[in-house]
Amino acid sequence: MTQAKTKGKIGHGHFTIERFYDASPARVFKALSDPAIKAKWFVGPEGWVEVARAVDFRIGGDEVLLGRFPSGFETRFDARYYEIIEDERIAYSYDMHLSGRHHSLSVATIELFAEGSGTNFLFTEQVAFFDGTDAEQGTASRKHGTNSHFDRVASCL
Repeated sequence: MTQAKTKGKIGHGHFTIERFYDASPARVFKALSDPAIKAKWFVGPEGWVEVARAVDFRIGGDEVLLGRFPSGFETRFDARYYEIIEDERIAYSYDMHLSGRHHSLSVATIELFAEGSGTNFLFTEQVAFFDGTDAEQGTASRKHGTNSHFDRVASCL
């Protein structure tokens, strides 16, 4: 299968997000891995409506989240899990498609570290933008959106 190609360099970015959650690693892990809980915090921004969601949370499993804005603009998140160590870490890759165009490919890891009765949370992402997105702007936007997701995790603990 071939896909329409975009011209220009691939934009590359990298970022980390660190948090402290006032909950045990087991509770944080459950919020990240339980499909019903994740559906509460892993959503699009204002105006975005979920169209389809499927989660197979296991090594080799896939996750899909498709959403649409009133304008008809769609976002599609396609992930695959590569390492899952309960209450400790999750490693996965994901593609983002914007209205059918392959926007980016990312490798992401989540690490959980117990500290007292809480959890230090470390998220790291490496991203490649295929559609001409400026790497600096695209990475800043991705980090902002990802931060919004992790803000909502706290309300699910």
